[in-house]
Amino acid sequence: MGQNGRGGAGETRDPDVESIVVGRCWNDPALDAGVDAVREGHLTAGLTLLGESRADPELRALYVGALGDAAVGRSGRIHALLTRDTAKEDAADILLWLGRTLIDEAWKIRGDGLARTVGQDRFKMFFAILARARDPLLAAAEIAPDDPVPWECLQWFALGLQLDREEKDRIWQHVVERCPTLYPAHWGRVQVLAAKWGGSHEEMLEFARGSVDLAPPGHPLTSMIALAHYERAAGVIGDLVDRKRFFSAVRAPARYYEGEVAAELRTAAHKWCAAPVAHPRDLEANHLFGWAFNNTSDKNRARWHLYQVGNRTHPLTWDDPKAFLNVLRGLGLA
Repeated sequence: MGQNGRGGAGETRDPDVESIVVGRCWNDPALDAGVDAVREGHLTAGLTLLGESRADPELRALYVGALGDAAVGRSGRIHALLTRDTAKEDAADILLWLGRTLIDEAWKIRGDGLARTVGQDRFKMFFAILARARDPLLAAAEIAPDDPVPWECLQWFALGLQLDREEKDRIWQHVVERCPTLYPAHWGRVQVLAAKWGGSHEEMLEFARGSVDLAPPGHPLTSMIALAHYERAAGVIGDLVDRKRFFSAVRAPARYYEGEVAAELRTAAHKWCAAPVAHPRDLEANHLFGWAFNNTSDKNRARWHLYQVGNRTHPLTWDDPKAFLNVLRGLGLA
């Protein structure tokens, strides 16, 4: 089944599947319109959104991430927006967008798989394009020294180029000095510390627990513990598959998410949901908790979190709209 719910000859179209929105995990009509416009080649729409987000790091990070993905293949056109007459604030927006787009262009080539799944030629292209993101992001950071978003983007640059841990830690320090609760930066830090990128499950989980403690009441940052457990569970399942223990791999999620893990997730979710404050990453956090609780016996919590996301998915949890719809149906939400 394709991502639009249209199968091959003889398959029945499912209008419910076609209603699922993949890859736009936000409730922001202006961003929807901006992404559509950029994909059609109208770059000024992206610049307008970035200009409007300068005072809000969380919104700015969401916007540049979505607009970078929408502009993949158009980094040259973004660079061409810079002229001698470009105002400094506008230049910071353009440079930030350029750096993020180059990162996204590079990762599209590499893919999200483990290193052993990436061929040598793809790695060469990946490294070459990714290296070009450094200078525009550092230039954006120099023009707007209080902006944490260039440093948040540089985490993915450092991860991809396999910079040493000291350099990754330095980039992280630049982020937290400017915005200690920046949601996507914590997401990136979980990846930096994950075992699959050279870290360890123990350090990753320790960081995620610290993020829960750091989060103000009502802040979705508590979902970092759900992200860390997702990564650790994926490692467990991957190890079982590598050892050809396929039946155990199928049963692994339910076993992993029981007992202390489920209790830890409930505590973190309660800290956020008892008195939530609106945040640009609410849908992402609900997907993380919804995924986790759906692997436990606590279907009521899974139902509550996934009710909040409507018809929008996050690629980490459900990039297949049919699979997501099946989960919603199983929970009585569709």
